[in-house]
Amino acid sequence: MILNCAIIDEDPEALALLKHYVEETPSLKLIGAYHNAIEAVDGIHHSHLDILFLAIHMQQISGLEFAKLVPMNVKIIFTTAFKEYAIEAYKVNAFDYLVKPILYGDFMQTCQKVFDHYMQNDAYNPIKRDGFVVVKNESRYTRIPFENILFIESVKDYVKFHMADGHNIMTLGNLKRLEEKLPREKFRRVHRSFIANLTNFDYIQNMKVIYGKLAVPISDTNRDDVVKFVEEHGIN
Repeated sequence: MILNCAIIDEDPEALALLKHYVEETPSLKLIGAYHNAIEAVDGIHHSHLDILFLAIHMQQISGLEFAKLVPMNVKIIFTTAFKEYAIEAYKVNAFDYLVKPILYGDFMQTCQKVFDHYMQNDAYNPIKRDGFVVVKNESRYTRIPFENILFIESVKDYVKFHMADGHNIMTLGNLKRLEEKLPREKFRRVHRSFIANLTNFDYIQNMKVIYGKLAVPISDTNRDDVVKFVEEHGIN
């Protein structure tokens, strides 16, 4: 996922530094860098913007005032030399703030918060939104709808999709990254080596999720999460 961002700062050095940080970050795309808020108005409202790095102290209009004009879906990250302005920033629905001089590590940490936020939102996660995954197997890309998946198994550097029709699909990957992309209302980590589709099982018994003749173990670590899922869907 690539997020579109813009920067507004009257300080040319601060503006140049943030531009450099954005350009060094592959998952960010700079769509505008402005020396004042007035010249930024058209760009902000006529672009698909995800993140706005906005200086608080500006002459024509303060960042706190300008923030009220920014569309609600844009994540505002205020930049300021004074940490005490953080409280004021949150009053205008800021997502986060960065204290000048801004270090790249702090910049990336804040950006990661934004990425995590968007990944939890189905509208920004095409896998959750569209209800399928695409996996590469040798030279073929295979579309796999959620309803066709029974469970997913970790096999060394690969993940194996066990399908409802009985066949399997192997692809490079790891369960942790896959788990983050799949919707929790369907898929749960039930064991360090397995993710189970808990909308497709036949029954659960003796710490195992049963799919026909196949059984997936439930670890002690994940037991409570599975029990909670079952209780939420139970009628007695």
